[in-house]
Parts: sequence; C-alpha cells; structure tokens
Amino acid sequence: MQLFNKKILFSSILFLIFSLLGFASRASSDENEFFDLDQSEVSVIKSLIDPLTIKRYVEKNFALEGGIKSAFLSQGVNDIYLIETRGAKYILRLSRADKYTTMTQAEFLFELNWLDFLHQQQVPVSYPVRRIDKHLCGLIQAPEGPRYATLFSYAEGTTVMNVEQALILGKALAELHAASDRYEGSIDCVNLDIDHLLYQPVQRIKDFLNGAYPEKCAYLDVLVEQLFQYISTMEITKGGVGIIAGDVHGYNQHFTAGNQLTLFDFEFCAKGYRLYDIATFKWCRGADVELWHAFLEGYQSVRTLTEAEIEGIAIFVKVRNLWWMGALTQLSESSYKLDRKFWERAFAQFNQG
Repeated sequence: MQLFNKKILFSSILFLIFSLLGFASRASSDENEFFDLDQSEVSVIKSLIDPLTIKRYVEKNFALEGGIKSAFLSQGVNDIYLIETRGAKYILRLSRADKYTTMTQAEFLFELNWLDFLHQQQVPVSYPVRRIDKHLCGLIQAPEGPRYATLFSYAEGTTVMNVEQALILGKALAELHAASDRYEGSIDCVNLDIDHLLYQPVQRIKDFLNGAYPEKCAYLDVLVEQLFQYISTMEITKGGVGIIAGDVHGYNQHFTAGNQLTLFDFEFCAKGYRLYDIATFKWCRGADVELWHAFLEGYQSVRTLTEAEIEGIAIFVKVRNLWWMGALTQLSESSYKLDRKFWERAFAQFNQG
C-alpha cells in the first residue's frame, strides 16, 4: 500500500513537471507568435477611429449646444461619422492620411473655403462648420499619420428623386456655376484638363489591366484621340470653364419631402469644363430620359447652352466614363469588384449617351 502511494505521488510529480514544461513551451511559443513585430514595425494604411474619439474631438473644438453623440456611418474613400446634439445633426468627414501628405494645406482648404462661399451665396450645399478657433478643419493623429477632420452641416432627406426634383437639381448646378464665377478666393485645386481627363485615366487603366484586353485598350487609344480632337477645338463660351462640383451624378444630393435640396460630397471639385459637370448627371442617371430632360431644362433656366454645347454633352459622357474607370483603379476602398464583368460593362458604356 505504501509502495502504491509512492507510485501515485511520483506520477503526480512527473505530471506536474511535464505540465509546467508544456506551459512554458506554449508561453514561449505564444510570445514568439504574437510579438514577431513590435508597434514600430507595423504600418497602417487606414485605421478606423473610435466614435468616442470623434466625440471628444467635436466637444473640444466646436461650440455645439446639448449633449453630443457620435456614431460611425461608413468607411470608404473617407470615414463618415454622424454627430448629433439635442437640436441638430452634423456629418464629420475624416479624410485619408494621404490627403495630408500629397496635398498642400491650401489645396485641401480650397474645397472648404469655396463651399463656405457658396453657402453665403445661398447655394444649397452642405457646408463646413467653423471651429471655435474659426478654422474650417482640424487634424486627428491616427496610427497611419495625421488625418483632416471636417464637420459639415447635415443634408436632410434622401437621394430618391422625381422629375420635379431633377429640374431643381439642374437649376441648382447652374446657380453653383454662376456663383463660382464670383468666387475671389485662391483657386488651389486640380485642373481637370485634357491630361487629367483623358491621358492619365487611359494609362491607369492599361497599367491595371497589365496586358489583358488588348483589343479594348487599342480602342481606348482611338477613343482618346477622338475626344482630344473635339475638346481641343470646341468653342469655349462664357461660363463654360470654371470651378466645377466634379461629381454631381444624381446621388450626391438629398431632397426632403418638401423638395428642399442639399448638395454634398465635393471632394472631386476642380477647375474644369462645365459640360463635364452636366454630363456626369447624364452618365449616371440619363437612362431615365424624363429625369435627364428635366435636369437639362432646370440648368438652362439659369444658364443657356448653345446647340454645340448640348451636342457636346454626349462627348463628355464618354470623358466621364473614362475618368471614372481610371479613378477606380486607384481606389483600394472601392466597393467595385474590377473583374471581367466590370470591364465589359464599363467599356459597353462608351456606346451609350
């Protein structure tokens, strides 16, 4: 019996020893597995900032009345947060870190200064809200680097649009163009010239496809030359070139039930051809002929287009499609899957408009 107890004790001691050795081995293994790279060796492309951090930023920098709530809405090219107080709503846009590294401060601020001006001119845009220090934006230090934070007025309503609202939208775009001609601030923005609209997109598409679809790429070369010939020789009328919104495709606006319009999302604003702005709507919503006709009628109620300009809209629909295809190849956050079906649809769209 005593021998039996000694065997049990000896077995228990061995089990304990091996268990401890196993634990030490696992701990050592875990340590190697989870700490192969320390924080200084990790690079971040784009972090998701906690809404509580955004709430603290807003509380610190804006004189908003009532308890502030912050909620994450969407992550894409920019990160969007909903800011609510007891009596109002706002949108906070947190820009990508590369906006800080690839743009001068003057270039980034152009959009905000211009929107502030448009708001003063009674153009229905979502405008930047000034901070306590009167600045139009601030910086949040994210893991990947500084990111611009901008608080915007809230756009009430939805993107659903009927014929009457399309007419209102067309009129508002013409009023935006007319007001922009009165803008006297510094115009530090992209110039959507022929190189930006034609040659750069084609090169991006070819680089992305990397030898695939050679016939379609050859078609692009021919198309670009045709578009170049038209744009380089077309008559530029008064108001035909200036600051443009850049992305009025028919979904970057909200209408309330009472037809109150608010335009938003001006990240692609630039100096360029006004026909490009008009054609962007047709490119996206032109399949609905009634919507398109109403939009064009609304625009011309403020700024009349010549017959040549109306004919030129179809050309700029192709220009927009080309620019869009090139832009998507550069956006890692794009929701589009750039597969064979995508490219077939994108190339087929050149035959529309």
